[in-house]
Order: sequence, then C-alpha cells, then structure tokens
Amino acid sequence: MTLKSIRYHLKPYSIIAKRRTTVAHAFASALAPCDRYDQALIEKSLLALGQDDLNHLECVYCRRPAQTWDHLENLVKAGRLNGYGHQIGNLVPSCRECNSEKGGKTFRAYVSANLLLSEAEKKGLIQRLENHIALAKPIKSSASSQEHEEILNRFLSLQAKVIELMEEADRCAAQLRSRTDG
Repeated sequence: MTLKSIRYHLKPYSIIAKRRTTVAHAFASALAPCDRYDQALIEKSLLALGQDDLNHLECVYCRRPAQTWDHLENLVKAGRLNGYGHQIGNLVPSCRECNSEKGGKTFRAYVSANLLLSEAEKKGLIQRLENHIALAKPIKSSASSQEHEEILNRFLSLQAKVIELMEEADRCAAQLRSRTDG
C-alpha cells in the first residue's frame, strides 16, 4: 500500500460505475450452463493441466498458489452471457493477480503476452488450456420457442431495471452528499 492509495477512498462512490459489471455477471451466471460435480473428471482434468498436488492447486498461468477459479472463456462479454459458463473445461485454478490481469482477455492473448514464459512454455500452456476447454460445450444459440423468447426478454428487462435503479440511487446519493458537504 502507498500513501497515494488513499485517493481511491477520497472520492464519491458510484454504485453504477463500481457494480454494473457485478450485476451483468450475476444475471449471466443465472443463465450459464454448469456441470454437475464429478470428482473423478475434475481430478483427471486438473492432472492434465499439470496440477501435481490436488490438495494445493497452483495458478495455471504463473504457478503461484491458486486462490480462485478463472473462466478461460469469459462468462460475460458486452454485458451478456458468453462462452461456456461454469463448466469443468472452462474453469482453471488461478491466483487473484493473474485472474485480475487476464480480465476480459482471451486466455490465448493473456498467455501470449506473458513475458516470464519462453515461447515453448507459452505454446505448451496454450495447448494444455485448449485441450482443457475442449471438455466444455460452447453455449449455442438455438432456435427457441416464442415462450422462451418472452421469458428471456422479461429476464433482460429485469436486468435493465436493476441497472436503472442503481443509476437513480447514484443520483440520490449525489444530492444527499451535496447537502452534507462543507
């Protein structure tokens, strides 16, 4: 932590600026396909990723201790469900730093930009990750019924209302702050 890091806390908080992505993620997660828990399949896939000690997983990107799971194909893109959801082949152990740095990048782009890996290491890791994601089934947009479309439109309308309410709350907060400032 540095002295200047306090700047982050010395400005008005914006609900919509800080949480729009959280809301999009929550709504997409509710729609995302997910695999059932299958310990044997998970163990097999982790061993194929090079995880030697299944009781102490390592980040697939940097080999530091893993603290979270990264979606190889991002769950949300442009505020909508994307990729493969919560499937075994789309989830890899990751440290928080790598997960955060990867952000919205593809795993291929993130690994390719890693200056700490040799070209051979990058190629090997990308191949392992491509083999891993092959375990997942991409979300397909199939022809759906009118009822399905109506429910989806209602769902997306509710998401838009949540965002609208967050924007309204920000405006109210700004008015309340202006009345208590100096």
